[in-house]
Amino acid sequence: MPTTLRQAARKATVAALSGALGAGLLTVAAVGAAPAATAATTCAGTASLYGVLPDGRLTFSTITPATGELKKVLVGADLGFEPKAMATLNFNTVLVTSTTGALYRLDVLTNNTSLVLERPPVKLFDSGWTHDKLTYDGHGHLYGTAGGVLIQYLVSQPKPTGSAHIGQRREIGGGFVLKTLTAAGDDRLLATTAAGALYSYTIDGAGGWARDDLKTSGWSAFDQLVSPGGGLYYGRIPTTGAMYWYKDANPADGSGGDIAYHNDTPVNTGGWTQQLLSAQPGTFTCATSSDPLDGTDIPAVKAAGRELMNAYDGGAWNSTAQWNCLDQLWTKESGWRYWADNPSSTAYGIPQALPGSKMDAFGDDWRTNPITQIKWGLSYIDGRYGTPCAAWNHFLANNWY
Repeated sequence: MPTTLRQAARKATVAALSGALGAGLLTVAAVGAAPAATAATTCAGTASLYGVLPDGRLTFSTITPATGELKKVLVGADLGFEPKAMATLNFNTVLVTSTTGALYRLDVLTNNTSLVLERPPVKLFDSGWTHDKLTYDGHGHLYGTAGGVLIQYLVSQPKPTGSAHIGQRREIGGGFVLKTLTAAGDDRLLATTAAGALYSYTIDGAGGWARDDLKTSGWSAFDQLVSPGGGLYYGRIPTTGAMYWYKDANPADGSGGDIAYHNDTPVNTGGWTQQLLSAQPGTFTCATSSDPLDGTDIPAVKAAGRELMNAYDGGAWNSTAQWNCLDQLWTKESGWRYWADNPSSTAYGIPQALPGSKMDAFGDDWRTNPITQIKWGLSYIDGRYGTPCAAWNHFLANNWY
């Protein structure tokens, strides 16, 4: 790991201690009345970002959605050509253009400790890919801009081999003079301008488009903007290498009024030196249910908590030991009450998030939906401690986690 990235990761860990969860020393009044539950909108998933350093080396980073903290950074080999734009198709496939107009496919192999290419970059096209920006929506459409023109392509295979799998070129329109461009969902794009506006574009099946002006100013500092889906947005500031994160409660509503700014808890205040960044699409998703879990039924809430814990990270925590740790931790903190409110610290909910509003990253119903709170809490534990038992042991030693 480069020194700047390593130092940034350390800074994030140290700085995050100021926002750690406090012990849930609740009063009777604090847990006496449960606010009514409403339609449940819950989110889950991860944020995975590929990047290219100025020296041409590939990077892979993961960010904890619950807190915005940097969880992991891996650095791989030099690509062997000068990159210009990149788009992540899936976990192990990345498309990158060169400054000479070629398009390459990167076949990536990565785990917790290493990042390598399965083979040298595969050249799909020798020329014609002069796009200054590239992004993939996770639903078959690759978008790029060239000379202010927005272009759409159909990608028909997870590992395309050339024109047979990347085709149906369609010019959506002109006037797309943008500073950043990223896909935020199925045929939905997010972009910023040099003047600092934040735009959302929706592309229809006929190639028509509509634009919503989410913000008229305030976003000019970012030279990279990426989204793993679910209304999570990450922006990089090139002058400092800082990375900031934002949560749009409803990314499809055409309004920027419900975007939560987390500028007080950035991913990092420095260290993001990549010249290109691209998020794996659709790894963070949100769903709405009109039949929320009865959060006052504590046994049912616990059962849902165990089910979510067992499935977390591909089942990595699926054990009786980890469940016993999580059960004891949140029983101590809140009694598994979604309305548990610590008046002395503003910690709130089942995991006692401090402040409770942090849980908005996993749903705008964080005040009343135990599922939203549990998903946030699991992500928090993963990013801070790695496992429920590690969090419980920290609590036993310090009376907070």
